[in-house]
Amino acid sequence: MTTFYQIGEVCQRSGLTQRALHYYDEIGLLVPSERLTGGQRLYTVTDLERIERIKNLKRLLGLSLSEIKRMLDADEARARYLTTAQTTSDPGRRHKAVESALRVTEDELQSVREKVQQLSQLQRQLERQVREIRRLGAAAPAGGSPAPEGIGGRS
Repeated sequence: MTTFYQIGEVCQRSGLTQRALHYYDEIGLLVPSERLTGGQRLYTVTDLERIERIKNLKRLLGLSLSEIKRMLDADEARARYLTTAQTTSDPGRRHKAVESALRVTEDELQSVREKVQQLSQLQRQLERQVREIRRLGAAAPAGGSPAPEGIGGRS
């Protein structure tokens, strides 16, 4: 028997607000497993696990909700393709399913690589700014003069 959680319980367990859960439902990021006739949303353990994956992707990679949705949809598609590949006896169908799983995974990997590259650029920019600010601090007279132009701005 499946255990269902009402939205208040999900908020308490996940740290998300009802408004966030409603928005996730609206954009298709997290559609509740069940909905009562009055519209009340009911969530399962699988839904709670998806929430944790959403939060981790947002926190770890700084992904937008649309990027997260794309990644989670890709995960589900890959799982379907691999299940087909593992359960079919038709070699042609198996090959097609494996190729589809590979394509989805390569696309997902490329997205992660792009995000890592963007984060690396930001890291290098911040490291340059830290060096500039440290040099400025080491060269500044005790009385404190204004910063030269260009320091603290964009590099």
